[in-house]
Amino acid sequence: MFDSLDLNAEERSQLAALVSAFADNYLHELPGDPASWPQIEAGAVASLAAPPSEVGTPLDELLRKVTVALNSGINTASGKFLSYIPSGGIYSAAAGRFLGAVVNRYTGGSHGAPGLIALEQGVIRWMCDIFDLPDAASGVLFSGGSTANLTATIAARSRLGHDFGHGVLYTSERAHHSIEKSASMAGIRPDRIRSIPVDGELRLDSAALRAAIEADEAAGLSAMMIVATGGTTDTGTIDPLAECAEIAAKSGAWFHVDAAYGGFFALTLRGRARLSGIALADSITVDAHKSLFLPFGIGGLLVRNEASLMNALDGRGAYMQDVPDHAAAIPNYFAMGPELTRPARGLEAWLALHLHGVEAFRHELDRMIDLAEWSAAELERLDGITIAAQPEMSIVAFRADAGTAATKRIFEYMNHSRRVHVSSTTIGDEFFIRLAFLNQRTTTAVAADALELVRESLAEG
Repeated sequence: MFDSLDLNAEERSQLAALVSAFADNYLHELPGDPASWPQIEAGAVASLAAPPSEVGTPLDELLRKVTVALNSGINTASGKFLSYIPSGGIYSAAAGRFLGAVVNRYTGGSHGAPGLIALEQGVIRWMCDIFDLPDAASGVLFSGGSTANLTATIAARSRLGHDFGHGVLYTSERAHHSIEKSASMAGIRPDRIRSIPVDGELRLDSAALRAAIEADEAAGLSAMMIVATGGTTDTGTIDPLAECAEIAAKSGAWFHVDAAYGGFFALTLRGRARLSGIALADSITVDAHKSLFLPFGIGGLLVRNEASLMNALDGRGAYMQDVPDHAAAIPNYFAMGPELTRPARGLEAWLALHLHGVEAFRHELDRMIDLAEWSAAELERLDGITIAAQPEMSIVAFRADAGTAATKRIFEYMNHSRRVHVSSTTIGDEFFIRLAFLNQRTTTAVAADALELVRESLAEG
């Protein structure tokens, strides 16, 4: 324990050594740890939730409590975690986050840390270039896709002015739930949101989209925003982006692509081809803590024209009158999103990208696609198993032909084993199990073990 909040050199060294050793031991033991743990006991919850004492507690005692806290729930850092949208979090980015927290420089406005903002702008420009966005494009790194989707929705809404009640938002019935949530937070009425059905391949039905817009226009409404998905959470399916862009251009709607999960697959040849049309978007949501393998807490919004965010979100109080005006090279991020105070997110992304090089990320993304395609082929060889769709990215969903009860038995068998952890979804009225590959620690052996668990469950009946 330390008496002063401002640690001296010896205390900093001691703290850093103990925490680093703890982290190293955690990563050393991670491959042998289970994919999940039993429910945490009530006594442990009470102990962990205890308030701080008036005097400090020794660090080794605190780290023992951290161990107790970690040995509960789902092991999201593990390569055996195949649920939801996994990401193991790479160590180099964690080091960048540590540096950002230590220097604690303000990156919301251009005056606080112009050098760090320059690093972040380099990352954002690189992201824009991945999607062939024009020179006027820019963006902001947020905490994740939900904030990015909300910001895009506000930008789209703002084009209609204060009287936006006639504007309608269109999205797929398989879209991420944050789209509807963003619309609600942006003040868009529920009766101005259209959930467009999907086709037989689980993609947004473009004919149904056209019909919905025509019906609304006939009723005196106008298309405000079309949201397509660049890799759904359920199955990794990509909506017909080029068609949606064409419909948006014709109707005057803002075209947003939620590529939080799938966006960075555009670094690969297969992903780039499958995301064809994304370059036509007015805005794109991407999550570096998904398909760039960074630790949780770093996503972003890219926009075709930086002015679209400025027009919707710029503003400052009198206490900010000394802050320089926004400039493209060193921008004021507070003028492009809801955050005034924000961490140096760009530093962790910049450090990881420059340290490893882009090819290292491309290799891992290609490997994730390979694992999904291999798993889909293996599942199709099993009698009594049907996959929802061929994987376009790194997710494969499947069910038992015998029905929901049989699929749930497989699901429970897999998770009860703690050899892997999987999640489920519902497509139509059918219960499906998802295998999601997006963790740099997930190996072919893990994928093979997941398939073996399916076989074992089928054999048990």
